[in-house]
Amino acid sequence: MQGAVATALPVASAAARLAPRCATSLTKSSTHVGSRVPVGRSLLPRSSWRSLGSLQVRAVAAPQAPTPQAQERELSRSRFDDVGITMRALRRTSADGAISYAVEVFSDWPRPNAVLHWAANDWELPPQECWPAGSYQAGDKAVQTPLADGGSRLEFAFPEAVCPARLVFVIKEGEQWTNSGGGDFVAHLKPPGKSEVMEKVLVAESEYDHWSLFNRFIMAGQMLDAADAAGPEGMGFFFTWLRLSTMRQLDWYRNSNYQSKDIAHVQKHLAERMAFKVRTAEHPLCRLFARLTLAGLPRGGGNGDDIRMGILHVMRENGIREGHRPGIEDHFLEQWHQKLHTNTTPEDVTICEAYLAFLRSGTMDEFWRVAWERGQLTPERLASMDHPITAHPVHLPHLIGPFEHYLWILKTTHSGADLDTSFTMAQGLMDGELAWIIGDILANRNEWWVPGKIVEARHRLKHYWQNEGASRDLLLLDIALDGYFRLCVERMDKGALQGDDLINLIILVLDNASVAAESEELRQCMALWRRVQEGAGGDRWGRDWSLLAMAAADNTALCLEHYCDSIFRLTQPCAEAFGARCSSVHQEYVLNFGEEVVRSQPVFVLSVLLRFLDPMLRTSAGVGSWQVVSQGGAGTAGQLAVMPDLAGIQGQRFAEPQVIVAEKLTGNEDIPEGVMAVLTSSPTDVLSHIAIRARAQGVLLATCFDATELEGIKSQAGAYVAASVSPAGDVMVAPAAAPAAGAAGGGAARGAAAPRMQLERPAAAAGGAGGRWVLPESEFGPGLVGGKSANLAELRRKLPAGVQAPASIALPFGTFERVLAADCNASVAAAVAKAERAVADAKSSCEVPADLPFLRSMIAYKLTPPPGLSAQLGEAAAAAGLISSAAEWAEDSPCWEDAWRAICKVWASKWNDRAWLSRRAQGVPDKDLFMAVLLQQVVPAQYAFVLHTADPLTGQLGELHGELVVGMGEALVGNYPGRALSFAANGDGAPRLLSLPGKRQGLFARAGVPHLIARSDSNGEDLEAFAGAGLYDSVPFPALEHHAIDYAGEPLLFDCELRQRLLAELAELGAGVEQAFGGVPQDIEGVRTADGAWFVVQSRPQVLHSR
Repeated sequence: MQGAVATALPVASAAARLAPRCATSLTKSSTHVGSRVPVGRSLLPRSSWRSLGSLQVRAVAAPQAPTPQAQERELSRSRFDDVGITMRALRRTSADGAISYAVEVFSDWPRPNAVLHWAANDWELPPQECWPAGSYQAGDKAVQTPLADGGSRLEFAFPEAVCPARLVFVIKEGEQWTNSGGGDFVAHLKPPGKSEVMEKVLVAESEYDHWSLFNRFIMAGQMLDAADAAGPEGMGFFFTWLRLSTMRQLDWYRNSNYQSKDIAHVQKHLAERMAFKVRTAEHPLCRLFARLTLAGLPRGGGNGDDIRMGILHVMRENGIREGHRPGIEDHFLEQWHQKLHTNTTPEDVTICEAYLAFLRSGTMDEFWRVAWERGQLTPERLASMDHPITAHPVHLPHLIGPFEHYLWILKTTHSGADLDTSFTMAQGLMDGELAWIIGDILANRNEWWVPGKIVEARHRLKHYWQNEGASRDLLLLDIALDGYFRLCVERMDKGALQGDDLINLIILVLDNASVAAESEELRQCMALWRRVQEGAGGDRWGRDWSLLAMAAADNTALCLEHYCDSIFRLTQPCAEAFGARCSSVHQEYVLNFGEEVVRSQPVFVLSVLLRFLDPMLRTSAGVGSWQVVSQGGAGTAGQLAVMPDLAGIQGQRFAEPQVIVAEKLTGNEDIPEGVMAVLTSSPTDVLSHIAIRARAQGVLLATCFDATELEGIKSQAGAYVAASVSPAGDVMVAPAAAPAAGAAGGGAARGAAAPRMQLERPAAAAGGAGGRWVLPESEFGPGLVGGKSANLAELRRKLPAGVQAPASIALPFGTFERVLAADCNASVAAAVAKAERAVADAKSSCEVPADLPFLRSMIAYKLTPPPGLSAQLGEAAAAAGLISSAAEWAEDSPCWEDAWRAICKVWASKWNDRAWLSRRAQGVPDKDLFMAVLLQQVVPAQYAFVLHTADPLTGQLGELHGELVVGMGEALVGNYPGRALSFAANGDGAPRLLSLPGKRQGLFARAGVPHLIARSDSNGEDLEAFAGAGLYDSVPFPALEHHAIDYAGEPLLFDCELRQRLLAELAELGAGVEQAFGGVPQDIEGVRTADGAWFVVQSRPQVLHSR
């Protein structure tokens, strides 16, 4: 492919030339990374592609034979308003599959005498085959090419084999050079990843001898497209970089000077580019980080020379000595003038405000108060600047007027999201009514109605700042209004608000967030709260309505946590990278960086409102501040320890009894021996794996919903305490006398006497099931398969009428060992045996051996099915109705690969960290654990449930406890954050609702796609002496989808009649299954489909623990 020739277009201006291709002007600056459109239509708005394409097909005669169309993907689009340049980077695929890259440069006006002075990468001479027509070499590193079409357009094309990572250029017109905000224009054809962007920035910040705010902003303009192309991680780093700069954690002055007009131009250029990214970046988080970055940037623009000359005019016109010019001697103004002349920054706004406070008061106390409150400026900070300011000003009140005007000059350039400045700059860019509304807000900014008016104004303003070519001042005004809204809400007296007022305010905060946050989950929360506010779900402030509002609060808190955590995860590691490389960054600032970023989000105030609302809802619902999921035994006492979670103590055995306060629980942890109680703020499902284990071990497990009460318990850390459950269901924690040295307390005695587990060796372990790889459900039995599978055949025969069970087959005990011993897996077997020996030799019982990940990887990904296995398994699966025909699992087919990989991952889960630590803690040798695999249909669930037909806390027979979630059951048994719908029934009346669901996420089968699941079925689960449920993996294939649940339209919450009918059916189902198994209490898992069918996935005897 030879070069790139600019295509001639017949129209004079770039905007007009683009008009035939799209209905927008050149100021349209959307970035649609990853879009694929036919060549010649790439500038069309995305919403127009389909309709316009169909119009073209109707207008043009169909060809005799279909011809493949060339395609192009827009990698990025950049708009430079200050110089009238638009630039696109493209990836093209020709009809024959050849790949090439292109850069298109458009000018808003003809530049007939202009040439592009360009090169590859960091100014390297590009291959001559890629030079557009008319190009010539300029020096040893660059090429110059005249703009085509009368100086309005130029295109570069690069075959894939010789395409550079980026193209750099400036524009030369005679002796005038035009660049991109002080640096080169950069078009990234093969954008760098986050690590490359980080390294380039970190080297500059930590190693360059000459560096300043001016240089940083130039580099930021050049790196912006690369950061955006790197996705949320790249833009998270970009934001962190400039946030650290805004907070002066990075040097503003390092042996570098510049003129005020230059910094004004660079700031304006960068602010315009950021505003462009807010509108056009592809990923919502990239748009969010662009917005957060812009919020901390100076506005730029104005007349930068007015900063330099303005201070001189004030000094000269008011008789202040300047240089050799005689006058009043004021060393402060002289020193500040020198700084303004060579290093003006946003700090000058703060200095001017502090100086005006001094002129009005005559005291330096006022100067330093304002300097600190407005910009955290101290005497030490001013003295450390490249041009130090150490002198105190002279009190000259006649300078108040001139410096009020000069403050406006400074704000025009340096202020960013300052409310008054941004409104002054933007008010002429909106309709008169909106301008009046915002002006009224500013004139009455302390009135009670202002927050609501701000939200109304922001919704209207959004239509302006989202428009193509919109001024940065409109977006800066929106950011300023957003910040002032938060300030209004923060300063309200929350304790004086009634419950309805708090709910109204929650909705208003969510509505405000919906303007720019782009979070579908927060939008769903707002819709849910609006339904709650309308009184749906029961009598307002009655019990059922209050349970509904508690579910909404629970869901909102989880969605807020997820939103904030995503910001934290993308920024905190970046701040730590700067802290490790840049000596100017204070480590205490790095430590809290991500948290401070999260807390600065206006939506964060939701957490405060929910905290005030929670006790009101609990009181009206008749719910206490504690949820006890395992009551523990008598004499629950131990040393109180506070920790973030239980992950750090997995596998440990405590010699002395412990009472643990854990910030979070995931639901899959083991509770180490010697732990007598676990108290947490995480909602915990009564029927989750961790709850079942706690009851099996006699451990008190409870959730506290009162943050103040839990903090009081934490304050006893290190003390010996006793924990007990009151008759009202509250947990009482009080100091207690520690047992004498050498004496065994209740917990220590139980820990010391805890039996070492002995697993029964399955009969099939030696050679499988008579040489067969797979068993049909009719042949499931003890010794051949685990408890899950063994119960299924009996379950199907005993289920009540109308209740179904999913079809299943099983790979029996010993199958894994046979597969590993097959000749085709000899090398894998040798590697596994070596790793198993290393694991067995591990000295510590609470540290994970380094060989475990290797073992999991080898078994999950390296095992090959022996001859005949896939055929036998396919036939059995087809016979059971799991697949349509045996051919579907033919060896080497994609479907078989998915099935085989899922089976191997289940076998590999024997070696997951938690399972190994648990076996080691229980004294179970690894060789004694055998794994069968149950292959079962995944029933596409509308709801999933777990029932215990006897009370799981007290063991009371006939007291059924049930929990229900939207979607598949893993969200329930895996204790996904948030509450499930919980209810109780005793057969004497209607089921009693205990809580409504608020989990953020559910798991769902993909619509129209059959799903299967490979379930672990070991000989180490469902044992009375050991609650091993959930230790080993179950793997659905294809993978289930995680979705945020939209509760605003969920019938479980709002259709009381339907809900009661479902709960009654569940209570009847539980009683029927228990009766079918001879009255033995049952632990039942199942689902309900959208068409109302009930399925029981498994039922096993419920393990009851005496109290």
